[in-house]
Parts: sequence; structure tokens; C-alpha cells
Amino acid sequence: MGPYRRSRVMRKTLKGEMMDQMSTDELTDLLESTLENALEAWKADAYGCIVKLATAGRPFTADDVHAMLEGRWAPGSVHPNVMGAVFARARRDGIITTHNHYRPSVRRDAHRRMVRVWEGV
Repeated sequence: MGPYRRSRVMRKTLKGEMMDQMSTDELTDLLESTLENALEAWKADAYGCIVKLATAGRPFTADDVHAMLEGRWAPGSVHPNVMGAVFARARRDGIITTHNHYRPSVRRDAHRRMVRVWEGV
């Protein structure tokens, strides 16, 4: 039938004339762009939390950022590695630094693994 065949599920679950006329590929593109926008918003939110913690003048870890983000975003809405990328950006931007201190994570899903302690510059 070709790559633009509409799925039966889409026809049954989506309402409205415009959505009914969308191909599966168009819907996939729309969903992917929505996810990319949400990821960028999450990263901006996490970066803002890091800046706030850095200006507070106390050492902090990724656990503190996770705690600030809790309730704002659905659990598991982004891959856990994304947090590391946000910290790397903050370090490159000169917002935070580390002196190679670590402490056990307090997050249950981290299983007490060692996490880096950061400080504002």
C-alpha cells in the first residue's frame, strides 16, 4: 500500500478532519518534534536549577537538581544521561566547578552510587 498508509488505530483514535488526513509518517514526525521540544524544555529547566543551586553558595549534587525537578516533569520523561549533558554544559559555561569530591546518592533509583559534588563558581 505504500509508506503513507494510515493505520486503523490512528483512524479510530484520532478525531478531527485534519488528524484523520495525516499519514502515519506525518504523525510520527509531529510526535518526534514534540518530544524534541519537551527535551529542550527539560534541559532548560534543569540548567536553571543548576544555576540556582550554584548561586546559593553550597555544594550540591545531581540529586538536588532531581529533587527540584520532581513534580514538574513526569518520572522517566527523559533519559538519565541527559542530566550529565546539562551539568557538562554548566561546567563549560563556567557556572559550576568540582574538586573531585563524591558522596553516595540519596535517590532510591540510584542505589547509593557515588555522585559528584559540584560548587558554584
